[in-house]
Amino acid sequence: MTQTDDPIPVPLIQSEQVTIQGVETSMDSGQGGIDPIKIQAIRECLEKQFVDVTFSQKVRPTFTFHNGVPKLPWLLVMNEGFLADRMPVEELRRFIEEKVIKKIQENPGKRIQISKLRDITVEERNLS
Repeated sequence: MTQTDDPIPVPLIQSEQVTIQGVETSMDSGQGGIDPIKIQAIRECLEKQFVDVTFSQKVRPTFTFHNGVPKLPWLLVMNEGFLADRMPVEELRRFIEEKVIKKIQENPGKRIQISKLRDITVEERNLS
């Protein structure tokens, strides 16, 4: 075996599970390196306006919440690239509070999506 000067790339973290107030995420789960601090920041913004805020990553990163009427919950679905973006947490908070929450309040019970490029779209929920 010969020795070379080229370093062999070794990941610093092979697998890391992080839980912040009930949000568990894996930094190597194929979720684009979603930062759990960003998830927590979004949750905190939503909890100022809504109740029963929950987060799931089963299909895509999704928050579910309502405004006191449990039968009419909203879904906030986020592109993984948006969550993996290097946007500072304070900028993320401003975006959620100024743009996203406004759109949510204008569209009760709808499915709100945020794209990788921060586009916000509103869709009817598929209740089937």
